Amino acid sequence: MNQISFDFEGGRSRSGRPREHHSGGHRLFFALCPPGAVERQAASISCDYGKAFSLSAKPRLTTLHVMIIGIDDYQELPEDAVFAARQAGATVEGAPIAITFDRIMSFRREGKARPLVLCGEGGRKALTRLHVQLGVGMHNAGLRHNIRRDFTPHMTLLYDRKTVPPTSLDTPVSWTASEFLLVHSLLGKTEHRIIDRWPLLG
Repeated sequence: MNQISFDFEGGRSRSGRPREHHSGGHRLFFALCPPGAVERQAASISCDYGKAFSLSAKPRLTTLHVMIIGIDDYQELPEDAVFAARQAGATVEGAPIAITFDRIMSFRREGKARPLVLCGEGGRKALTRLHVQLGVGMHNAGLRHNIRRDFTPHMTLLYDRKTVPPTSLDTPVSWTASEFLLVHSLLGKTEHRIIDRWPLLG
């Protein structure tokens, strides 16, 4: 591994300002996406907890993902950033990752709608390893590597101003991820486009 000075300012733009979930623009990130059966299970969980806690927000089930590492936000998507991201993705070697999310909770965000997420420890070490590998690959390709010391694997179901306290799920959400993706998100449109994908073969 090349020796680099890790920057733990994940969640910030090139200008150093915190990222916002805003309308318009483009976001690039690496992620894992769940299979259809997991999407349906997540839909059921979202419905149950939405009713139990009187949440007004609707689940974002068409764009469910586990973000591994963010690349950046852009007004217009630059071809050189996509090319560099593909270079970074091609450097990764890893085995399939068994993921288990056995908790649901709201993450804290001051003055904003809070993400309702599924999270857990199952697969965390392997996901963190992938997070770091991609961060190093991004740095070597000329991108911000965005490695975070507080990286917490999770899957966001919806955003709501009401809070759901940490709760154990009766039935954990589990699957084995056999690939990771480079995703282009159209901000404000709840639309994800897969640019590229790489297998996790072991």
